Amino acid sequence: MSYTPRFYEEIVRDMLTVLTQGTVRETLPAPAEEELLVPVKLINRPVRRISHLEGYIPGAEPESQIPYRFTTADYELISSSGDENELDSIRFREDGRRPAIDTEVVVNYYPVDTNPVPITDLNIGSVSRTLMETFARELAVGYLHLEHIYKSGFLDTAEGSSLDKVVALVGISRLQPGRPAAKLQFTRQQGSTGQITIPANTAITDADGNRYLLTRTLTMEPGESTREVEARGETNGTTLVEAETLTRLETLIAGIGSVTNRDAAYQLSAPETDDALRRRARVALQGNVRGTLPAMEAGIRAVEGVKDVSIIEAPNGIPGEIKIDVAFSGNEAEVLPILQRRVRELRPAGIRVLSIGEAAKVLISVQVSLVLTGSGVSDTELTSLIADAQDRLDGYFSALPAGKASPATVVRRSKMSATLLADDRIADATVLLIPEVGAAVEELKLNEGEVLEVTGYDFPTPLAEDAPETVATTSTVHTEIPIYPEPGTTFDEAKTTVEQALNSYLQLRSPDSPIDVDSLRTALRDDTRYTIDVSATIVTIERTDGGFQQLYLNEGQYSPESGESFVSGTTNVFEQGLEG
Repeated sequence: MSYTPRFYEEIVRDMLTVLTQGTVRETLPAPAEEELLVPVKLINRPVRRISHLEGYIPGAEPESQIPYRFTTADYELISSSGDENELDSIRFREDGRRPAIDTEVVVNYYPVDTNPVPITDLNIGSVSRTLMETFARELAVGYLHLEHIYKSGFLDTAEGSSLDKVVALVGISRLQPGRPAAKLQFTRQQGSTGQITIPANTAITDADGNRYLLTRTLTMEPGESTREVEARGETNGTTLVEAETLTRLETLIAGIGSVTNRDAAYQLSAPETDDALRRRARVALQGNVRGTLPAMEAGIRAVEGVKDVSIIEAPNGIPGEIKIDVAFSGNEAEVLPILQRRVRELRPAGIRVLSIGEAAKVLISVQVSLVLTGSGVSDTELTSLIADAQDRLDGYFSALPAGKASPATVVRRSKMSATLLADDRIADATVLLIPEVGAAVEELKLNEGEVLEVTGYDFPTPLAEDAPETVATTSTVHTEIPIYPEPGTTFDEAKTTVEQALNSYLQLRSPDSPIDVDSLRTALRDDTRYTIDVSATIVTIERTDGGFQQLYLNEGQYSPESGESFVSGTTNVFEQGLEG
């Protein structure tokens, strides 16, 4: 149940309208999309005039709404019958503000036929006006008191002693002055990549066993080497430790190399703030709440061997059913029994779990073209540089959540470039994502429930900023490709797929990736849509200098020169047996 207080100005306005025989707070549906006329007529019609009309207009953000008072510049009072003496409907003007779709408008108005007004002196300062405004003020104050009481029952809005009572429900109490506290610095382990999460209440101790607990969850993003976070003594009697003594994690966390307190511990000089208390309470709630979607997601994600989870409500349109898709980071056979037991603990009563299965995988290979600073690096250093770049990309990919409807999960070009450019030896980087089927792309959006899996990396020989300039040339590739469409696939569909895959194949050619019919067959292969007659496939490369070379299966290979690119010329994709 929600609560919305009424303010003094609203109460006075409505009381004045009632005292003068008007109709107050009549609710009408807003016009449908592309309509201007309010679909329901006013109840006490005919109407003399409208004194107040309010509702909601669309906000700047999608699906957001803003309270708004409409004026006569936005609407007009009309007659649905055409008789000017029978005004009964509201129509919004084309050039005015209009209420948001699927909302309601609230209107105060004066009917034509009313009883005599019992009070005639409503001027400011009159006895009747003063009494009415006094009553309105007291009523408005009462509304505000009720609002304060209402907010005092919720974690996000309760304050002071009310907040103390709310958090006590999950066993939390406010930290008082004198409680030991320290600032801890976590350092990433050398060579570790990806996002590292350190849960709240993680215990760090010194050599004497004095325990300090993290006050909030700490997340280290890829590329961050250190992060600091506040910790508190386990009890008021915990010893105030010296600097550089809190160095022991009770539970090892993958990716964390070390932890320490750079300064000595200190005692809190003031009670814990409301905001800090709320943060600790939310952490406690995550461990105690059952039966909600966020609680199920958090509980499943906490199982070791689970990378991410997506819970789909009513997958078949039937309320009370859910489907759980899981991205595993460990052995699925070992993790699944633990996962099923966890779901039984968290599942709300009456909710049916249709299935717990592995999320759909999007398999891609990754090609990374690098430009190195200066004259480049030695061969030995290049091997280390490429391995480090691959580790950083692995960290970015592994941190990506499963696809969701909102917000969308996108493998972003800018994020991948930033990850690589963190190495000062790399001046520029281009990353191409190559799916099993389809053209290479620079960005990729995951559908709901899908997870990304990288099958391999390709690092063509990097260029150097100060390397001698190469002359860019563009050669034309002509192809003869006979195909057999599979049942259910039209020839035009198969031809379009082949042409798209061919263009992607040509974009990826380099001195390290020559053109030949066998690699072309691998790039174009799509057994679900068509079969290629590779024995009859012919590839002809026409160079800018007028020379050309023809390639057949197991006969011939064309190695591009540095700076040479390719465009598709005549592409003759035909159905075998009908042409050629």
